[in-house]
Amino acid sequence: MYSYRKLDDPRQVLPIARSAFALRTPEQGSDEDWLDAAMKLERELYGVYDDDSLLSAFMLYDFDMRLRNSVVPMGGIGLLCSRLDARGKGSVRTMLAGALQTMKDSNHIVSVLDPFNESFYRKYGWEKFSRRQITELSPGILQLPETPDSDIVATDLTFPDDDAMAFYNDYAAKHYTLAQRSPQQWKQRMKIFAWSEDVATRGVVRFTQDDHIAGLMEYELSRKATEYRSTFTVTLLATETNTALHEMLRYLKRLSHQISTVRLSLPVDVDLWPYFSDRPKDCTVRDEFMIRIVSMEALDGLAIDAPNLSVVIDVSDPQADWNQGVWTLSIDSGLLRVHRGGHPDLHCGIGALSSVLSGFSSFEEMIAAKLVEPLAAYLGQDFPKTIPFLADHF
Repeated sequence: MYSYRKLDDPRQVLPIARSAFALRTPEQGSDEDWLDAAMKLERELYGVYDDDSLLSAFMLYDFDMRLRNSVVPMGGIGLLCSRLDARGKGSVRTMLAGALQTMKDSNHIVSVLDPFNESFYRKYGWEKFSRRQITELSPGILQLPETPDSDIVATDLTFPDDDAMAFYNDYAAKHYTLAQRSPQQWKQRMKIFAWSEDVATRGVVRFTQDDHIAGLMEYELSRKATEYRSTFTVTLLATETNTALHEMLRYLKRLSHQISTVRLSLPVDVDLWPYFSDRPKDCTVRDEFMIRIVSMEALDGLAIDAPNLSVVIDVSDPQADWNQGVWTLSIDSGLLRVHRGGHPDLHCGIGALSSVLSGFSSFEEMIAAKLVEPLAAYLGQDFPKTIPFLADHF
C-alpha cells in the first residue's frame, strides 16, 4: 500500500537520485553537500513509500515568482526521481497527486518544473511555459561606439553585495517571470559542485553610475579540459537603460583577449543583433520550464496588464478536484477576478489554461491546436501573450 509523506530522513533520497541521474563516483560526495545546502534553505523532500521502502521522491522549492504583473508564491518541483525497479508502477503518479495537495496547503498559486519529458508531465496538468535563446559568439564581433556613453563603472563581484541583491529583486519584480532571491539562494547559485567540472567560477558584474546601480550581469566562467581558452556565459542582463546595456556589451567585448566564446543565455525577446559585426557562431532556442495552476481560486486578484474582459471556462483537472468545474475569469481594471459558475464559453484542461494565463500561449493558439474547445457562447475573448523567462534552475 503506497503512502505519500515527507521523507523520514532527507538522505534517503541520495541512492535513488544517484541511480536516476547516473551520478558518477566523483560526484557522489558533492550530492551530499548539495543536499545539506538545500536543507539549510528549508527545502522540503516528499516521497512515496511502500511500507517503509522509499520508491520515489521530489524536492519542493518555495519561490516568489513574477506572474503577469504580480509576484506570487510558486512551488518548484525538482530532484524528482524514482527507484529503477519502481518505474511504471504508479508511485510517481501518487507522488504528484500528493505534491499538488502539499502545494495547495502551502498557498502556492502555481507550480513550475524543468521536465525530463514534456509528454509525461502533460498527463498531470503541466504545460509549456518558457523558452530561452542561447547565442554563442566571439567577443570580438561586438561593435559599439569607441567612446563610452557614460561614466558607468563595472565591478566584478564573486558574490553580489547587498545593493546588487536589492537591485536584482526590484528588477525581478518587474520583468519576465523572474524569481526573488534571498542571500542564501544567491549563495546556492554561486556555489560550484563536482558535477560542474568545467566551471571555474560564477559571479556578477555590477554596473554603477552616480553611486546607483544601473545594471547587473550574472555570469559563469568555464573551460573544458580539452580546450585552451574559456567560455563566458551570461545568464542575466538586468537593466532598463540602453546606456547600461551598451556598457555591459563593452565589458564583454573587452574579454576578447582571454575569452574565446561568449554565450548569451537570455530571454527570447533580447535581440542584440544590431551590435554584432558578423554572424554568431551559433544561435538556438531551447524549450525549458512547464507551469501548472495549483489553485484556480488563489488566482483571484492577480494583476494582468490587459483590457477588461470576461470568459467562462469549463476546466478539467482530474489530478486536483478543487479546480474541476466551471469558472468565470474576468479582468476588471487590471485585476483578474475568479469565481465559480457561469455559462461556459470554452472547455479545456488545466494545462492549456495554465499556459495561457502565464502569457506563454493564447486561447487562439490553443484552439487552433485543438487543446481548447470553443463552445457556442465563445466570442473570441483572449488574454495577451507575454515573454515568460525564469533564470533560476532547480
